[in-house]
Amino acid sequence: MIAWILIGSSTTALLLMLIILFISFLKKKADEEQKKESLNEQFSKKALEQQLNIWFQKGYIVFQRLPFFKSYIWKIRKRLEVIDSFDEYSIRSQTMKISFITLGSTAIIVLLASILSQDLFTIFFILLGAVVANGMMIDTFVNRVEDRLLKQSIVLFEDMRHQFQRTKDVEEALYEANQTAPDEAAKHGERILEVMTGKGDEDKALDTYYEVAPNKFFKLFAGFSFLVSKYGDQKVKKESMYLNALAKLVQEVNYEILRRDKLNYLLKNLSTIAVLTVLFINPIEMWATYYFPIMNDFYESKLGYVLKILFFGLVIICYLLIKKLLANDEARYVAKSDRIMWEKYLYTKVPPIRWIIDRIAPGSNKSLHYRLSMLIKDANSYLTVEWLYIQRVVICIAVFVCSIFISFQMHHIAIHNVLYQPAQSNGFVGKLGTEQAKQAQQETDFDRAVIQSIKSGTDVTPESIAKIVSSLNDASDNDPNNKVVANRIYQKYVSIQHEFYKWWEFLLAIIFSWIAFYIPIWLLYYQKKIRYMEMQDEVDQYHTIISIISHFKRIDVHTILEWMERYSVVFRDQIVNCLNDFDSGQEQALEELKEEVSFEPFIRIVEKLQLAAIKIPILEAFDDLEQTQAHNSRKREEHFNRLIAAKGYWGRNFGFAPGAYLIFCYMVGPLMYVSFLQFQETAKLVQTLSGR
Repeated sequence: MIAWILIGSSTTALLLMLIILFISFLKKKADEEQKKESLNEQFSKKALEQQLNIWFQKGYIVFQRLPFFKSYIWKIRKRLEVIDSFDEYSIRSQTMKISFITLGSTAIIVLLASILSQDLFTIFFILLGAVVANGMMIDTFVNRVEDRLLKQSIVLFEDMRHQFQRTKDVEEALYEANQTAPDEAAKHGERILEVMTGKGDEDKALDTYYEVAPNKFFKLFAGFSFLVSKYGDQKVKKESMYLNALAKLVQEVNYEILRRDKLNYLLKNLSTIAVLTVLFINPIEMWATYYFPIMNDFYESKLGYVLKILFFGLVIICYLLIKKLLANDEARYVAKSDRIMWEKYLYTKVPPIRWIIDRIAPGSNKSLHYRLSMLIKDANSYLTVEWLYIQRVVICIAVFVCSIFISFQMHHIAIHNVLYQPAQSNGFVGKLGTEQAKQAQQETDFDRAVIQSIKSGTDVTPESIAKIVSSLNDASDNDPNNKVVANRIYQKYVSIQHEFYKWWEFLLAIIFSWIAFYIPIWLLYYQKKIRYMEMQDEVDQYHTIISIISHFKRIDVHTILEWMERYSVVFRDQIVNCLNDFDSGQEQALEELKEEVSFEPFIRIVEKLQLAAIKIPILEAFDDLEQTQAHNSRKREEHFNRLIAAKGYWGRNFGFAPGAYLIFCYMVGPLMYVSFLQFQETAKLVQTLSGR
């Protein structure tokens, strides 16, 4: 008995061991297969990325040979080169990736819109909206690359601070920081290291890097790293000046990232919302005409045509205004070298236009010329007074011609509706049946044939039309039905005769063109208002720069102005003019800088620079920066919140204005208008019946 128990227990133990070994073998095999699958997946992803990159490189070569696509990819490339100008392979891949996505998405939108809509007028504006959407997608992808570089720069700057605390040597610390920094930021760090360690003229190499630096933060980092590498670090209140500068730089970058994230959150989607409302105009028309068939007569009328034009115009205006808000935030409203200055071409290359503009624009000795010049400077526009007047004249003429064309088009639509459009409804919500619709179409065709048979210059009366109707119907002239038909045709004929270009339409075209003449001025005022929102923020950044570099012993007023110019966006032109005139006399140059700018906080900086230029050291001139640092920080935060709130307010208004117009002015308003007209007709019918 005991032997059987031992045999059974040993057999059970052996079976358990075999089961455990089998399970472990299966688990090991499953783990190996999982690792193999993960490796295959990893290698397949890398292979796919490599294949896509090869495809992008080949596509770049092909696009360069095509006229339109060559300029298209070149615009994208120029924006990407600012961010990463050291890797040609990466630039080409990024350029083609953005190009394929944007062009493919635009083509799909246009194709779907063309299938859904058969109206050429609507298709034209959908194409225009597709072009706008294409630009928005390019901005989105490029901005994403810019934001990624900003976030990577924080890693580089913080690693640089840590390594400098360890090594106390800028070059060694930057080398170590580049090893752990993300790829895109590390490339710029390596370029800065080459500037500091390379042979030859270091100052010239630094100026060369300033031209290709991706943003103002890398310029600042390269500048004071170069100064510390060349002249050594200093102790300010028992603290390292360089470490303090890096801490302030990281704070500025974090502030910029937060600012961009909030503004992008508030404004980015609003421009998309403003443009995408174009896609809803046809569904709204289809819904309104399906449930209220009489609305088809309204949308096909002159008033419906005007409302549609106003809607598309509102979409374009709102998009441009939102884009200016975004462009101002992204620091791209400074004049660019690749801008097509058609105003300059017309003024310099076409003598008759120049002769006309010279007689329309105010002379340089007139007060209006001075006011316009100051407005252009305050708006930071690339225009001159003469170019501004070319814009005004061209827009004025374009609006005048478009107004006349729209008037003639409205008359054409009205005549076409009278001749070809049968009755679409029986009452407000009633709809004609199949037989009724067929009969209405036959009546419309008959009326059109009668009207077209009337010779021009003849005296048309209901009686003469009745004779034509009788001859066509082979009926008696005294037939009551013929008289009813003749009266109906006569009313159509009279309405057609009233559709001609009238004097008050010409007067309206003049008024619209006169209003359009001032649109460029209003846009400059709008840009000036937006620019004033940014001025205080840039002045606060100047305070940060001055607090960093003022502790260097060899810093003078001219050097501070150079640093301010590298970091500036809003006041760039004024500072550049001051630097150009500085060698001729620093006091006069600084005084002219004060006169060109009307912003009080910036004027205070210039006044302190004037004191530092002739009387006291720079540290003493700006000794209040450290003392008021806490107050300035709170003040800057308050200004930041107000800036975000103001831009968000205007952005929401511009973004949702087309949608509100589409709902209330294109759907609800016409429904109320048509119902009121229908109510009037019903009231007249009731009065007629009661009178009998």
